[in-house]
Amino acid sequence: MKINLMGLMFLTFSIPALAAPAAPSIDVTFGKPTHIHHLTYQKLYDAKPFKEATLYYYENGLYKIISPGEEHYGVYVVKGSFADQDYAISYISLPSEDWYGNVALHDLTFNAKTGIFGQQAHIPSDQNIPKQDGTFLLEKNQEADPRSIKWPVAARQ
Repeated sequence: MKINLMGLMFLTFSIPALAAPAAPSIDVTFGKPTHIHHLTYQKLYDAKPFKEATLYYYENGLYKIISPGEEHYGVYVVKGSFADQDYAISYISLPSEDWYGNVALHDLTFNAKTGIFGQQAHIPSDQNIPKQDGTFLLEKNQEADPRSIKWPVAARQ
């Protein structure tokens, strides 16, 4: 657009808004499905008072967890084997809104004979989360792609 003011010519133009660049990301693929844990908490964390949760495990160390108030992904390492009477699993969640845009560390112990688990969680914003515990059921995971799985979980088998 041209504007003429007292003999002076001005040229005006607009610059289109530049789109914000996408944040860098990584691609991660799911391994073969292995196991599912259905957890029922007896002692709850006040900030996450969800009595039930379900974890879907994949052979490459990825997991998905869903509950009435959570849905996120992360990585895990098993100390022992799912087939052992006693085993432990350490989880680190990927950054998610479930943990205020950050990560969380959970260490769980499982006793297959009693069906009882114990849990200690740590998050950057709360380093003093009380220990939790409850009961669990273990089953085979048939879900090759867990992305569409939402709470509530289909009836336990």
